[in-house]
Amino acid sequence: MALTSTMYRFEVDLSDVDRGVYAQVSMRVPMHPSETGPYLITRVLAFLLNYDERLVFSKGVCDTEESTIYLDDYDGTRRLAIEIGQPSTDRLHKTSKAAEVVKIY
Repeated sequence: MALTSTMYRFEVDLSDVDRGVYAQVSMRVPMHPSETGPYLITRVLAFLLNYDERLVFSKGVCDTEESTIYLDDYDGTRRLAIEIGQPSTDRLHKTSKAAEVVKIY
């Protein structure tokens, strides 16, 4: 029998004075069975540090095609890609060609 993801709920009052971002963020974030607690928290913190209405998590840990967190412009251009942990050089090269800004946490 396969293990299922554990769902975590986060309620955050976000106040980023430098960017002028003030929001109440409510997130339900699944934690894959192979994912560690620090990895989950790093994903959430990276999301909040770069918060935008259009920022989204990828489908999951097993998705090798998408960045962990990404932001697409209205015209479909990948504006921001965020990787967590130690991405391989091939993945980082592919991501840097697809996005205007790449951040690694």
